[in-house]
Amino acid sequence: MDKYYLMIPIYELYSIQELDEVTFDRSVAEYLKDQRSLKDRKKIYSALEWAKENPNYDFKDIMKDAPVSHELSFSNSEISDYLMSFKTFMENKDFKLLTEDRPIKEPKDFL
Repeated sequence: MDKYYLMIPIYELYSIQELDEVTFDRSVAEYLKDQRSLKDRKKIYSALEWAKENPNYDFKDIMKDAPVSHELSFSNSEISDYLMSFKTFMENKDFKLLTEDRPIKEPKDFL
């Protein structure tokens, strides 16, 4: 298990002010499947399972080398709560994030 796969969901926290802004819906699921292979999504989920067992880990430390211009404004507890919401989202069978295998899209596919 590579806890650095948590960078993928945590990165989204840089673009919001409040956790209430986060919505996990079909469009987010489709975007994740477009961007990440099934293998990578399973690695993200494995890291989320690790995070569940280690809620007091310093999740901001994972992002110390992330290419962002500012620091996370959320507490470690808030980040942990967000990660558990993301884990629940990934477990939703309707979104098929842990089962659907399809090719990821190339940048040209989005034009």
